[in-house]
Amino acid sequence: MPEFDSSSQQSDSSRGARLAEALEVVAGGLDSLTASQWAAPSLCDGWSVKDTIAHLVWRVGTGSARLATDVVRASVAGHHLNPMESFDDIARGIADSGGTDELRRELRAIAKDRAAGRGRVNIGELAEVVIHGYDALHPLQVTLPFAAETTHRVATMSALKAQRSTRALLRHRTLVALDAGWRIGSGSEIVADAASIVLFLNGRKAMQPPEPSNIFAPAPTPGLA
Repeated sequence: MPEFDSSSQQSDSSRGARLAEALEVVAGGLDSLTASQWAAPSLCDGWSVKDTIAHLVWRVGTGSARLATDVVRASVAGHHLNPMESFDDIARGIADSGGTDELRRELRAIAKDRAAGRGRVNIGELAEVVIHGYDALHPLQVTLPFAAETTHRVATMSALKAQRSTRALLRHRTLVALDAGWRIGSGSEIVADAASIVLFLNGRKAMQPPEPSNIFAPAPTPGLA
C-alpha cells in the first residue's frame, strides 16, 4: 500500500484552492436537486441528503473551538454519552432551521474563505468534503467531478484509516480508479470508479463495488467521514 502523503510540502494556498474546488463541486451537484431528492436517504444511516449536507456545512465551516463547544452543548442537551449522537442532533438542527438554498450558499461561502486562505485546509477537511459529498449524492446517481488528485489523496488517507479487513485486502489487491487514472494497493487489479473506491475504503456501499458486496461494511455512523 502506498504511504500517505500528508501534503505537508504543499502551501496553504494550494491546499485551500483544492478544498475550495471540492466544495464548489459539491455545491454544483446540489443545484439541480428537487425537494424529494433533498429528503432522500443518504449513505449515512438515518440521515437524509439535507442532514448530510447540513453536517458538512457545520463540520467544515465552523471554527475548531466552536466545534468542540457545539458537541458539548448537544451532548448535555440530549443527555448523550456518545458524541456521535450529538453529531446527529447538530446536523438535524441545522437542517431543520434553514432551507436548501441557504445550505448551498453556505458551502460556496466556505469555499471562498478557503480559497482566500481563511480556515482549516488540511487533508481531513478535504476528506470530509469528498466523502460526505459522495454520501449525499452518490445514491441519487449525481456525478461529482472532483479532480483526480483530490480523490487520490482522499483514497490514500482513507486506506490508512480503513477497517483491518480492508487494509488486508489492499495488501493483495490493487483498486484501480479507471475514470481518475490512479491506483491504490498491491496485487491483482479490481477496477471501479474513484467514487466507488473512496466509498468502499470508508465502509460505504457503492454503485460500482470494487469487490463482491459481502466484503462491504454496514452503513457508517453519521458524522464520521
